[in-house]
Amino acid sequence: PFRMPVQGVYKFTAKNDDRRIIAGTVETGRLHVGDEVVFYPSGKRSRVRSLDAFNRHPQSQALAGQAVGFTLEEQIYVTRGELAVRVGQSAPHLSTRVRVNLFWLGRTALAPRKDYVLKLGTARVPARLETVHRVIDAAELVSSDAKECVERHEVAECTLALGRPLAFDTATDFEATGRFVIVDDFK
Repeated sequence: PFRMPVQGVYKFTAKNDDRRIIAGTVETGRLHVGDEVVFYPSGKRSRVRSLDAFNRHPQSQALAGQAVGFTLEEQIYVTRGELAVRVGQSAPHLSTRVRVNLFWLGRTALAPRKDYVLKLGTARVPARLETVHRVIDAAELVSSDAKECVERHEVAECTLALGRPLAFDTATDFEATGRFVIVDDFK
C-alpha cells in the first residue's frame, strides 16, 4: 500500500500561482494522478491533480523511494507529519496510546511522568511512559516484570501515552512507518 509521510506543504503565490504542493518521500507503494488519498490522523481526503518533482517533467506516477510533490483537486489543509495513504488500501493504525518494544539508549532512565518526543517518519508527538510491561537486561538476558523504569541498554515492552493521535503501521508490515525514535531532551 501507498505510504508517504508529509514532509512539507508549500504554497506559491507569485504570478497568480495558487498551487499548494504536498511534498515527501514515498516509503511504500505507488501513487498515480487521479488517485484519491486520505491523510492520517486528520482523515482529510482529496484526489491527486498532478505529481511534481524538482527539475523533472510532470509525471503520471510516483514510486517507492522517490521524493515527490503533488497537488490536489480540492485544496485541503494538511500538515507536516501526517501520513498520506491511497483510499481503498489498508489504513494505518491511529491512536494516542501505543504498546511498543524498544531498546533504550538514553543516558538517564526512561521514566514515567517525564516528557519525551516520539519521532516517526516526519511526525513529532509528545509522549510519556505509561506502563512498563517487561524489561530484559541486554547484558545478562534476565527478564523482569516488576520495573517502573527502563535503564540504559535494556530492552522493554511498554505502553506510551501520546499527546495527540499518531498514524502508524506495525514494524513487521512496514518498517518506515512502524519504527520510531524517542528523544529525551536531545541528550
